[in-house]
Amino acid sequence: MYLEFIPEGSRYCPLVILYPSIPEEAEKLYQALSNLVADNSAVVDIHALPFISPVDGCRLSAQVSDKDIGAVLIENTENHFTWQLTRQEWEFALELLYPFTEPDYSGYQWLDDSASSEIAVLITAYNRQW
Repeated sequence: MYLEFIPEGSRYCPLVILYPSIPEEAEKLYQALSNLVADNSAVVDIHALPFISPVDGCRLSAQVSDKDIGAVLIENTENHFTWQLTRQEWEFALELLYPFTEPDYSGYQWLDDSASSEIAVLITAYNRQW
């Protein structure tokens, strides 16, 4: 699965995209983020997971936070992001991610619904075609 930052992302905001999602990899991502929510991990470096291939050095670190901050660019970097949500919002993101673990699932999903987020996080079953 590729991890890429697209500055011109959508018409609403830049985005970090995970693509193409296949069930086995989506399941591993789901488990890694579930461990984060269960407080078994302080930080999940999504870019460092063995099935993730960062494009242009894109880095995304997930954390549980007291406040829904969303995905933000780390200061003085071009391609390194921290994604901070409350435990409740992480549980919601996991619900959105879960269908990608099912065989033959297709489509895309915005995983971060945080109004304060500077950058959207999107997962898709499709290869990037733009």
